[in-house]
Formats: sequence, C-alpha cells, structure tokens
Amino acid sequence: MCAKQDSFSELSSLLEKVRHAPLPAKELMLRKFFQDFELYRQSFGDADNKPSIYPSLRLLVPGMDRARKAYGLRERTLAEAYIRALGLDRRNEEVQRLLGAGSDLAERLGPLLHGRCPAVGDLTVGDVNSRLDAIGAGRAVAARDELVALIERGSPLDQRWLVRIVLKNLRLGVSNRRILQLYHPNAPTLYDGASDLKQLVQQIETQAPAGELELVSGGGPVLLLTHFIRPMLCQRVELRQVGELLRRDTYWCETKMDGERFQMHWDGLSFRYYSRNGHDYSDAFGRSADQVGGTLTPMLATLIAPTTRDLILDGEMMVFDRRDLRFRDKCDGTDVKALRTGNADQRPCFCVYDVLYHNGRSLTGVPYAERANLLRHTVREQFGFLQHCRRERVRDAEHLIELINTAIDARQEGVVLKREDAPYQPNRRAGTGWYKIKPDYIEGLVVDFDLLVMGGFYNLRRTHVNTFLVGVGRGPGEYVSVAKVSMGLSVAEWQQLNQSLRSHWRTEPVDGMHCGRTTPDVWIAPGSSIVLQLKGSELVRSDSYAAGYTIRFPRIVTTRADKLPDEVCTLAELEQLASGTSGHSPADSSARTRKSTKLAKRHVTLEDLNAPATVQRPNRAKKRLIAAERTTARPEREASPLPDGMLHGRDVCVMAVGNYPGAPTIDTLERLVRRHGGRAVANPSPATYAIVAGRVTFKVRKYMETGRWDVVREDWLLRAGMEHRLEPFRPEHILTATEPTRMKLAKQYDRYGDSYTRPITPSSFSALLSRMTGEEGLPTSSLTLRELMHAETTLLGVRIARRMRLFRGLSARLYVKPEEKEDEEQASFGVERYRAQREMLRFVQHGGYWLRDTEPGVVRYVFVASSSAVDPPPYGDVEAWIDTVTGPDRELTSPPVLLRVHWIGRSIEAGRLCNETDFFVPD
Repeated sequence: MCAKQDSFSELSSLLEKVRHAPLPAKELMLRKFFQDFELYRQSFGDADNKPSIYPSLRLLVPGMDRARKAYGLRERTLAEAYIRALGLDRRNEEVQRLLGAGSDLAERLGPLLHGRCPAVGDLTVGDVNSRLDAIGAGRAVAARDELVALIERGSPLDQRWLVRIVLKNLRLGVSNRRILQLYHPNAPTLYDGASDLKQLVQQIETQAPAGELELVSGGGPVLLLTHFIRPMLCQRVELRQVGELLRRDTYWCETKMDGERFQMHWDGLSFRYYSRNGHDYSDAFGRSADQVGGTLTPMLATLIAPTTRDLILDGEMMVFDRRDLRFRDKCDGTDVKALRTGNADQRPCFCVYDVLYHNGRSLTGVPYAERANLLRHTVREQFGFLQHCRRERVRDAEHLIELINTAIDARQEGVVLKREDAPYQPNRRAGTGWYKIKPDYIEGLVVDFDLLVMGGFYNLRRTHVNTFLVGVGRGPGEYVSVAKVSMGLSVAEWQQLNQSLRSHWRTEPVDGMHCGRTTPDVWIAPGSSIVLQLKGSELVRSDSYAAGYTIRFPRIVTTRADKLPDEVCTLAELEQLASGTSGHSPADSSARTRKSTKLAKRHVTLEDLNAPATVQRPNRAKKRLIAAERTTARPEREASPLPDGMLHGRDVCVMAVGNYPGAPTIDTLERLVRRHGGRAVANPSPATYAIVAGRVTFKVRKYMETGRWDVVREDWLLRAGMEHRLEPFRPEHILTATEPTRMKLAKQYDRYGDSYTRPITPSSFSALLSRMTGEEGLPTSSLTLRELMHAETTLLGVRIARRMRLFRGLSARLYVKPEEKEDEEQASFGVERYRAQREMLRFVQHGGYWLRDTEPGVVRYVFVASSSAVDPPPYGDVEAWIDTVTGPDRELTSPPVLLRVHWIGRSIEAGRLCNETDFFVPD
C-alpha cells in the first residue's frame, strides 16, 4: 500500500484520467484521491512517521509551490534539454516538430519517448521532488543530468506529466485553487494568508479528522510572519453606483498611489519585503538596519514604535524624487526595486495604508477603521522614507466629489473607497468593501482619441488578428504608431472586423506608415483601413512607438465609420496635450520631468454621481457595430406603454436569448421592455439599468466579469409578459449582480434565495431545493445521518419512515451477466435484466444509492442479476467485472458484499433488511 501511495506512476495515471474526464468527474476523482490518502494516513494511528500529502500536493499544484526555486526552463529550453538527454538527432523530422510551435509540449514529446524509456516506471513521488529541486537549484546546467535520471526510470506517461509539472501548467481543466479546495474547504484561504503549501498541509494534518481549522475572528486566515500574503484587491465601481454605497455604509477615501504594491514583514530582528506577486526583494531594501546597501530598512527601523515586537505592513512602494520633492509614477520609467544607495536623485519611499499583523496578533478579521487607527501608533512618518496614506472619512456625496477632484488636480491615479467595517480578505476583490474610482471609469471625463488602424497582430495560433496597431497623422499621407489595443470589442465585433479587413492585410510595410520598434504582423493601407475611438488613463512618453508617445490602458470605445483617415488625431495634438495642461489645471513646475500626462479634461460633478438611467448620451454620430444575433426589425404595431411600468425611464439591453425550442426572440423581449416603459438599447452604457440574457455567451460572460451591470435571466421579462406587471429582481433572476443590488437582496432573501416575507408555493419550494443542491447532486445540508433519520421519523412516523427509507446509507452496483448468443437464452435474459434494473430502482426509492458502471466510488453491495435465482453467474466472473469498474482503488477498502438482486425485494416485503447469508453468491 505504501508503494502505491508513493508511486509517481499512480499519480500520472490519475492525472491522465482527470484530464480526459468531464468536469464533475474530474473533481470526484481528485476528491477521492485526497480522501483515500487520508484513510491511508490514518491507518498509521498516532505514529510519528505518518505520511504527508505535501509531496504529492506540490506536484498537483506546481504553480503554487513557492518552496521550490524557479527552473528557468520554458518550452523551448525544456525541449532542448530533452533532445540532449535522449541523444536525438536534431535533423530528425520528429525532433523538428518537437522544437516547433504547438499547444502542448508533452504531447509533441510523446512519440519520441517510446522505446527510449521503460514501459513501466518505478519513480516515486519523493524521487521526482528531489530531482525537480535539483533542477531548480542548478537551472539549465543540472537539467540534463536530472532529466537523464528521470528518463531512465519513468514511463512515457510519466515523462508527459513531468513536462507539464516543470512548465507549471497541468492542463487539467481544474484550477489550482479548486484543487486546494477539494483537498480541504479552507485550504485556499489558508494559502492566501501564508502562500506556503508545506505550512498549509501541516495546519490541516495536525487538526482532528473532523475538526475545522481555526480562523481569526471575521473568517480571515491566520497570517504567518515572513510568509507572503496575497494582497487584498479593489473592485472597480461606476461613479453612479457610489451614491447607493454611501447611503448604506460609512466609507473612507484614500489616495490611489501609482507605485508597486509591497508588504513589509518584521519579526523583531529581520525585515522582509514582498512584491505583489510574492517575489522577495529584501536584499535590495535591506534585511537588517545595519545592512550595507539597504535602501530603506536603515531608516525604516528607526520609525517603528518601541512597543512593537513584530509587524506586517501593506502599502505601495514609491520612487521619491529628491529634486522635485514628489513621487514618480510607474510611467516615469524608474524601477523602485533597482534603486541603490548611491542615487542622489531618487530613493524608495514606503507609503503604508494597512497593518495586517501586530505583536503576535493576526488582524485580518479586524475592521478597517481599527486597523487604520492602530497604524498611526505603530510607525511614524518620515518625509521621503515612510508616509501614511492620506485618508478621509467621506461625509456625503459632495465631499466625495471634492476628494476626487483634488486627486485629479494633483495628477493622481484616482481614489480608493474602503468600507469602515471591512475586514482584510487576502486575494479577494469582489464584494470586499474596497472600491477604486479612476477618471477613465467616468463617462466623458477623459480625452478620447480617434486613431487609424495601421496594422495587426495575430493570435498565438495565427488564425486571426486579435490586436490592432493604431496611430495618428503626422502629415498628408503620413501616420505614426501610438499604441497596441485589444480590449473593448466583443467576439462578434472582432469577427466582423476580421472578416471585413482580411482581404486588405499586407505582409509588407505600407508607404507612409511608421511603426517605430513595434512592428505588426500585417499592415493595411489608409484607404482600406478604419478609424477607432480609444480612451485610456494616461498619455505616456515611449520609444517603442514612432509617435514617441503611447496610451496607458487603451480600450476601444467604438468604431468611427463617419471619419476618414485624414480626420484622425494628429501628432501635434498629442504633443500639445503632453506639454500643456491636463485641461483644467495649470502645469506644475515638475511637468518637464514627467513622462506621463493624465487625460482627465474636467472636474467631476454631482451630475456624474447622480446621473439617472434616463439621461441619454448626446448623439455623436457614432455607428456602433451590432452583434450578429441582434435583429433590427421593429414591429409594425406595438402596444402602448403601461402608465405605471416599472422600467419607466430606464435603459435595458437584451444581449442574448435562449437556444431551446420555442425560445423568445430579441425583438419579443425588447417589446416587453418598451411595454413596461423602458428603452431597449443595443449596447450597455453606464446608464443601463440591466442586461437581459437567455444564455451565457462569451460576450455576456465578459460583461458579467466586470461587475458593472445587473445581468438577469430572460425569465424576469417573460414573467412580466404573463402577469402584465414587472417586479424587482429576485435571486433566481440574477446571473450576476452589482454591489448595491447584492446588498439590497441580502436584506430580503437568505443565502438560498428564500424570501423573508414572501409566502412560499410548491413551485418556489421546488426551485429553492434545486438551489440548495450541491455539486454532486446531494443536498448541501450539514445534517448528520442521525439528524436526517430523526427528521424523517418526526415527519413520517417511526413505522413509515423505517419502511420508506429502508436502505438509507447503503450504496450498490448492479452486475448483469453478458448476453449469450443463443436467441432463446438472450430473450430470457433480457427479461431478467429489466427485472434486475427495476429492483435497483426500488433500492433507490427506499433510500439507497445506485452507482453506475462509469461512476467512481466505493459501494457496500454488488447485486448480481441472472436468469435464475438459484443459478447465479460464477463468482470469478463477478470478481473480474468489479476489478474493471473500481480498478486498483478497491485495495484501499473492504470488498463489497455480493448478493443476488432478489434480496432487495425480499427486504422491502419484510419491512427490514433480510439476512444476507441467504442471498450470497457462492464462491
């Protein structure tokens, strides 16, 4: 058994099965793997040498294993290492295919391994981990020797999975976080708090088998000093949604710094600095106060309060300009991590906005306001070295507008709203109470650019163009590149543009087109091109584009079919925008040293905050692309809008309809919108009330991921058509909700969507039960078997409950003897087959669980069907069939009991479980 649990071939076989199974089966297999290992582990009792799942887990989620150093191997270098290790001829056709581009190096490597490595491998999980550690320590130098050892002992299947493990992409169709969750429900949360798989496993394995892991108050993870914590993130929010947030809760407004996210750990002796992605830069900033060359720690160590024993701080690492006495933005081209002590002009400054750990106490469950107050007494400010993030409690909407405009005048990136009682939730963004507001999120606040498409870049498989190179005019017939853009268009719009531009792409440069150092895959002449309207957050100086500038975070707003190529933005306009003011504030004295220009052209007003959904945006003569599924025909006659329609003055976008027989058309749903006083729009805008979708298409999913709109099912509108009135959203209508809607529904419904005030009906009760159903088709209730039995006896009575749920807790499979060739025997056996299946249905009806042949799992019984109750199939045939169904997993559990299927009916008739020995299949 030990050899089986430690065999890498067993792990490879599991991964191969998981990769080719449907999603529900993938998760079942992985969950069973973890459960079986825990059973194996518990078989050691209280021994000190209990095996751990950690060696296997670090192979299952290689991208989350921070204990192992980076291999320094990409697909090409790993392929080269295998060629050298196998001694292959590079001129061979199969070797050339291995070196060529492809979707999966492991699949391309497969044909080269047969005959060059053993058919059956004897590698253990420990062997693989030690070899991979050696590769990580020695990089490419050690890769060949270690790969030779792995090839000599690993099968071709083992090698394929070794490749995927080294590349940290298993291609299982199950995310790393989901695998951790299958291992233990709290594992992802624990990982977010420490990013240490070994520590995570130790915490889980030292708990009682049925115990819950201890979390801090508020449900946050227990943080560990000197272990990277995945930072909490901010959710994007539309300005018009902020008013509802302010009415419900108290918020603080912080300055949004444009630096690099960092956290500082101090254990009382040494300092650690981790970047947003967990990279350790302690050597650059200083591990101790007396380290020679430390750019920050020598000063920071003197700013910590004497009463502080240990500390974790979260903040932004900024570049401080000593000459201009200001912070430099990331666009200014200075890397804060590369600064050295001898730099007379710049130095790092840590802008702190949160304290996560203090004097042995994890603060993730402490409200934000308490953490902010503690921060003021923990470290003191020192100009140019450490600064507390500026924060103010938001009094009302007018105060928030004032704070946003102050940030715009100061050329800051934006502001962050943080709910006063929000806990710190590592690696969480949506629904956490942290929101970011940037000028480019607000409609009409930033400068737009009309740019010409100069060329395009193919996707990885070179099937279509998925990125445009756009530029501005420099003179008659002359255009210079300014940005690459790939965001803002739906799949249908990209398809339409690719179809219309495909015949005009050229592989050679076009006269008058200047691209700088960013050369596209294909070009297009101005006369055949199109104009795109773009917006972004900043205009940045850049040597990568011929214009000398680029746009930060560019997004396509729409196409400008009404504009000709010579009507696009000019280079002179870009230069004027970069060298002048931001549109409303005078240029400061440091403008000459800045490499970026904010694009906000005015202040925010209360109209932006309180803009109702009825406000119609001005007609700009734009011709938007329309998705292929939308129909533009309007009905000849249409009923008058209801005077008290719920959608009066609101915009609704019908984006997709169901593809089932009899599904309504988009035109039908849009008529319902207008019937209830609304306005049907083709594309959602910040003023759109909701998006209606009959199915989740790629386009719908993209809008759902933004969290900026309520996306609801078409049932919401169809119900209004039947009842002649439209009601507010219910949980069953919601595909995804904005934060205000989510908070509103939380006050009216419980987590399963059951109303606190609305009476329940048979249909609503059925829907409620379906929502309470778990992933495996079983209720998510945490009731024990004894509690369920007590509930049944209370509702049905002891006598009826005992008869109706006779087989509760029992699971079984059905064995049916293969059909014979003789016609008479086959006809007789066919009847018996149906009788056996009927008995299994009765088994299920009375509380049993029937596992089909393709379903993995452990069973108590195997019922045997035969043409005679006295003459069942040979015992050996049934045993061989069980092995084909359960495979080697059967060794971990007691073998199932083989009974004739007639035992089910006899037990039901008797009202109790009959004696099993009377129905045994003879050995």
